[in-house]
Amino acid sequence: MIAVFAAGCRSVSVRGVIQTTGEQPIPQATLALRPGNTSENAVTGSSDSNGCFNLFQTIPGHHGEYLLIVDLPGYKPLRVSVAAGPDNLLLVTMEAASAAGSSTVRPISSAERYLRYATPCEPLVNASSISLH
Repeated sequence: MIAVFAAGCRSVSVRGVIQTTGEQPIPQATLALRPGNTSENAVTGSSDSNGCFNLFQTIPGHHGEYLLIVDLPGYKPLRVSVAAGPDNLLLVTMEAASAAGSSTVRPISSAERYLRYATPCEPLVNASSISLH
């Protein structure tokens, strides 16, 4: 019975890096991930000191598009649709509020995953520091 329930659940995961147009990380950007254009069941978070973020939600009922909102004072807000699923790895570039352009987002490709995401966001574990009990 539990396996049937777990098999019926899906998830939405959005992770990535937030940066300036000069490719500097942006800490403390506010993020929200919610189904469609509603405010119900929103998952919220913020970027860390390296600009990294990770939002995750189990979605037993909603299977459509999600809305990712990124906001930070002094920058133009970003609103973008993302698909339900586990593979949303994004590079968010925030445009200054005084600039002519707009904030943008694009997928981080597999070729650039290590440089853009893994290096700043997934610290390496030092095997000599692990102790087994």
